Amino acid sequence: MPITTLTEFHHWLLAEEAKGAPFVLLQTQDSSLIGCAAAVARLLNEFDEESGGNWIALTPQIIHAIAADPAQRRLLGITESCGKCPPTSRCGLRKVVAAIAKRGHVVFDDALAFEAIDEDPNGFRGSIGIPKSSADSYHIILNPSRFHSRCLAPLIADSFLEWSASRRHLSAA
Repeated sequence: MPITTLTEFHHWLLAEEAKGAPFVLLQTQDSSLIGCAAAVARLLNEFDEESGGNWIALTPQIIHAIAADPAQRRLLGITESCGKCPPTSRCGLRKVVAAIAKRGHVVFDDALAFEAIDEDPNGFRGSIGIPKSSADSYHIILNPSRFHSRCLAPLIADSFLEWSASRRHLSAA
């Protein structure tokens, strides 16, 4: 579900907390694929039985609105800004993204998310097009010229579900 208002964000935030749950970092270079993160979240709400239908996709605008409001930051457990920087600086936005990612069940399509949480082992990384950083850190890289655009989100969601199942299997062993 794409989150476009703070009210929708609050509904997600107040749902059952899933600290440590996985999240998806998506990198798209083509502006025509803007809705891909929302499509991945919708598919995961339908097929990820572990999530209870609590997957969301956040736009950079909502992340900025959360960072700009002290009450929203407190809801995420962020009590301080980055020194002299305003809360909506890159540093402040990275703190917001990291706090949201800790709850899991979120799809990010924002370069800032890669800066903030790229090393987190709970993150599934996907790229549509050639990644800007080393391809070694991605779980899936899709060439958008080789697939119809409606196939991209299902490929990412299915790959995520396989990755997530293998993680559960490995941790149970």
